[in-house]
Amino acid sequence: MKKRISGSALYWGVAFIAVALLLIFNAVGVKAGFLDIGGLPVLRIVLGVLLLSCVVWSLCKGKVAQIFFPLAFIALLFEKEIARLFGAQDENLYSVWLVLGVAALLTAGVALLFPSRTETGPREEKDKLGKTNFASAVKYIDCTDFGVKSVGNNLGNMEIYFENTEKYAGEGELCIGNNLGLCVVHLPESWNAELTVEHNLGGSSVPKDRDNAPCTVKIIVKSNLGNIKIV
Repeated sequence: MKKRISGSALYWGVAFIAVALLLIFNAVGVKAGFLDIGGLPVLRIVLGVLLLSCVVWSLCKGKVAQIFFPLAFIALLFEKEIARLFGAQDENLYSVWLVLGVAALLTAGVALLFPSRTETGPREEKDKLGKTNFASAVKYIDCTDFGVKSVGNNLGNMEIYFENTEKYAGEGELCIGNNLGLCVVHLPESWNAELTVEHNLGGSSVPKDRDNAPCTVKIIVKSNLGNIKIV
């Protein structure tokens, strides 16, 4: 089973982990002063620039739902500076959980209003299987004419099965947009999946014993706070 994570997801994942560690250090009183120059918080500035570039990149790509957590981390990193800017007497303007909770709610709301669009190559149009909103659904894909299929899941539970698998000619492509939901793809035992995942605080799981399977299907996933399971 091949699973590919986009380079941008890996890059920003590392950046988010670094920010999280810095926030933990600040919370327990450990200062990252070894990277300060003349009292200037170099580490926080570098991380802030990285997060801001993530916001700009997401906006340029039309991925509005992905900007809120970087903005939340920026607000947490520079809380004291923001307090001084507005003349607040207390440098602790807001709690960490309040900021992260607001970011999660904004991400969820925007993801539902402006769902991600999975992209395929120019070779053929996508056959849309429909969307599920706030519900459970089961989708069936006829392998006689697979081509490129797309499906959306918003705050729901979706199960995807394949029919007439003996007639599968290969080179099928399944595009999944998943927002705050669970999507389970039931792959035939004789199939392998080439999985490409772009997550915004989501997760995925795939079986690890399908590398020698004779048939392969491409699965492209864009997920916001959702989970994808290939079983």
